[in-house]
Formats: sequence, C-alpha cells, structure tokens
Amino acid sequence: MEFEHDIIKFFQSNMTVGWLDFFQLITLFGSFLGCFITFVIVFSKDKRLGFVLLLTFVVGSVINHFLKAIIARPRPFDSYSDIINYGNEDGYSMPSGHSLCTGIFATFLIYILFNYSKDKWTKFFGTIFITILSATILLSRMVLGVHYFTDVLAGIIVGVLFAIFAIIMYNLIRKKIKRKTT
Repeated sequence: MEFEHDIIKFFQSNMTVGWLDFFQLITLFGSFLGCFITFVIVFSKDKRLGFVLLLTFVVGSVINHFLKAIIARPRPFDSYSDIINYGNEDGYSMPSGHSLCTGIFATFLIYILFNYSKDKWTKFFGTIFITILSATILLSRMVLGVHYFTDVLAGIIVGVLFAIFAIIMYNLIRKKIKRKTT
C-alpha cells in the first residue's frame, strides 16, 4: 500500500544519525533483550509466571515464523528501492516479530504491575512508560525500513492476544491446582 511506503519514506528522509542510532538501540527491546529483561522482572515476582512468559515467547516466535512463511509479504526495502534496510533484516515482513514480542512483553509487564503493585500512581505511570516504550519499539521497525505499518499492527495484536491467552490459562490452571490442594 502506498500510504505505508509514504510513512517509512517520511521517517527515513527526516532522520538524523542520532535518531538512527536511537532506533537501532530501542528495537533491541523487541527481541531477546526485551525477553530477558521482562523475564527477570516477571520471575522476581512469580517464578511460574516467568516460565509461562518464556513459553509464550517461544511459541509466539515459532507461530510468527510460520505466519511470515504463509503470508510471504516482502519487506519494504525489497519492494521499494528508496527504502533503506537500517535494521539489517531479511526474510518476510508480515507480521513483525519484534512487535509480536513487544505485545507479549508489555502485556506480561502490565499484568505484573497491576497484580503486585499496590500504589495507583506506580500502576498509572508504569503503564504509561510501558505503552510509550512499546510504541517506540513499533515505530523503530518502520523507521529502520524493515516493516510496514500493518506489519507492526498485526504483530502487536497477535502478541497481546497470545499473552492474554497465556495469562488466562496460567490463572485457570493455578486456581484448579489450588482447589485440589485445599
């Protein structure tokens, strides 16, 4: 779609070296670095939920790989000669794996925030921080020329849905186990 090309072109034509460095750094939080940080935070509050996060990350990554192969959408820099691959990526574009993982991480972090923090301001500002960081990671994928807007949108939606499903299943199983032991 032409408007998606225009979004990426706008970002890339108005970018400075400092902004490029910033987005190349911030995009790392949508991959293994983000998983590690989120795991440490979640595991410190709830060890079992930490392992559920890892399982969700692995399953989400595998499913994302299959979705990319099925959809087989070329990356923006493969479709348009005026888009630069600043993210050093290859393969297919849809859905964005970084965005999918960001959706998983953000959902787990907000869940931890609301279940382990008693302070409403911590919940409020923590949620805002997580949301802004997530949006910046999604933006980085377009700025770096490796994903279209709909790629990151699909990725974040799938990631959030995956995380919600995993958390619901975790809580259902935990309640069932608790009932059996009492």
